[in-house]
Amino acid sequence: MGKPADITGHKFGRITVIKFDSSRQNGRHWLCKCDCGKETIVAYSKLKSGHTRSCGCLRDDANTKHGHSKGISDSPEYRSWCHMKGRCNNPNDKKYKDYGARGIKVCDRWENSFENFLKDIGKRPSLKYSLDRIDVNGNYEPSNCRWADSVQQARNKRSQTHSVTGVRGVHLHKQMKTKRYQAVIGVNGKDISLGYFETLEEATKARKEAELKYWNKSS
Repeated sequence: MGKPADITGHKFGRITVIKFDSSRQNGRHWLCKCDCGKETIVAYSKLKSGHTRSCGCLRDDANTKHGHSKGISDSPEYRSWCHMKGRCNNPNDKKYKDYGARGIKVCDRWENSFENFLKDIGKRPSLKYSLDRIDVNGNYEPSNCRWADSVQQARNKRSQTHSVTGVRGVHLHKQMKTKRYQAVIGVNGKDISLGYFETLEEATKARKEAELKYWNKSS
């Protein structure tokens, strides 16, 4: 494994990169200095993902300020923040192709500040909620993010927003001579087929009725 790009002088949260640590043989590590004055050695992957942003003093501060009794790194909000940065910034992240590779970015306000992220987005309401972008083609930023449950997430699936018919959840099958329009709806993370229809109007009606049936009762 070769030496990564030179990040000497770069700042990640509270820590500033001083130099590459060549003594470690099992990975890419850098000697860093925290704003509190303490030096620490950090893996390159943890710097880039945002997992490590201080020598540990940030965790202590966050426990006091935000009430994360088990530590900031154990809080669901912090994990969401790290995962958000990973899928946008790390090409090795399994979800990078759907985010960073599509040009989805984390705004400057959140990129290196978990405090700003938590202040803007607030605590997760419950285990049923996860971080969601209102505009699935937009960036991670205060005006475009929220905590959403599975119903809201299903309504906002990217696969349902791209349709040549102009109607979300209604797809055109050009190879079929009759019943060319298929209506589908996302429920609990799965697509349910509502059938095939001869006209766009019929398919649209089926889709709207399904929204009332599946979504409104769960809202």
